[in-house]
Amino acid sequence: MDNLVLTEKEIVERVKLFLINKQNGNWHEEKTKQAETHEHGADLIMTGGSKNGERFIIECKGKSYSKSANSINKEVWLNALGQLITRMNTSRTIQNGVQKGNISRSYKYGLGLYWIGAQVALHRIPKSIAQTLNLYIFSCDDNGNIKQFTPSQFGKKYSDDEMKG
Repeated sequence: MDNLVLTEKEIVERVKLFLINKQNGNWHEEKTKQAETHEHGADLIMTGGSKNGERFIIECKGKSYSKSANSINKEVWLNALGQLITRMNTSRTIQNGVQKGNISRSYKYGLGLYWIGAQVALHRIPKSIAQTLNLYIFSCDDNGNIKQFTPSQFGKKYSDDEMKG
């Protein structure tokens, strides 16, 4: 796709479609809340998942095309992660029953990023932290293809080719 401009809104849309169309994903388009430009709150909140009651809260950032784009694209994930953490207002542990004290998996958190920022974030965020937060990364390449990385895939370096959908 020539001339595809990967704005934040475009990446939000690509991540949403990726999850809706994901085999066995069970994410519901009709229950999706997508923030408008400059609206407060998460960019994308989806309901569904394996238990049909899970929430996926996702913060996205578009590709920078400025003169300092290389450094911006490498570091924008920090801003997205900060915004996402401030939206983690639910208990991360199960409060009662047999699973009491275990980490709740009913809330998933995600970062939708241009692939260069996703590559840096996957290397810099420790696997144990991603697992505790139930954090995922959605990497968007220049063609708009999305590749999902699960918490167990954090804390390591990926080649450029491994990052692209």
